[in-house]
Amino acid sequence: MKRTTPLLMMLFFGLTAAWTSVQSYRITQREITNQLTEALLLTQADMPSDWLSTDTIRQFRGHIRQAELREKAGLAFYTGEADDRLAGLQSRELRLSSSVRARGYLTYSGWQVWRMSDQRLTALLALLMLASMAWSLGQFRMSPLDGDKQNSLRLTPMQEQLVSLLMSAPERRMSKHDICQALWPGKPDASETLYTLVRRTKQALEPEGRISIASERGRSYRIVM
Repeated sequence: MKRTTPLLMMLFFGLTAAWTSVQSYRITQREITNQLTEALLLTQADMPSDWLSTDTIRQFRGHIRQAELREKAGLAFYTGEADDRLAGLQSRELRLSSSVRARGYLTYSGWQVWRMSDQRLTALLALLMLASMAWSLGQFRMSPLDGDKQNSLRLTPMQEQLVSLLMSAPERRMSKHDICQALWPGKPDASETLYTLVRRTKQALEPEGRISIASERGRSYRIVM
């Protein structure tokens, strides 16, 4: 599998996790504002005329379904345009008279709303993103043609050329004649030189252990992984 595959998977899971997190936040935000609006309408039904009594806020909070929201909820009364100074989440506006309007509000920060939202799918996607990242790093470290790996093996320039030729050849296999023509063009017979190069390259690859060169019936060589 190509090295780009785990990177694309990591990007997909990361973007999807961010999208689901935002969507879950918005759903929770709408649910809270709907509860505030519902509580405001129920309070109006309970107290159609006497909104300024001491029981108004108690009635309003009592109609909020989630107990954790009740203590932070409040009522705002104003005349004219909507009061833009209200912080946090707000219900829809309720007209009490020709000049007086009311809104329910909740002094919750964005972080508190996010904590209330269902982020289980986001967490799962984030774990998959981390797994893809670990896989990507593993693929990068295991690549036998990585520049740092070649340096750690201390291959000579000719040995690097031989390994690169075999790795890029179809089925990682190449005939002795083609290798000699590629490495020593114009030399009448480079068989002995190739034999020596292969033997020394095998010795250099031994400490790495995951890659070696095999001879096939004396006519070709191939990379074994």
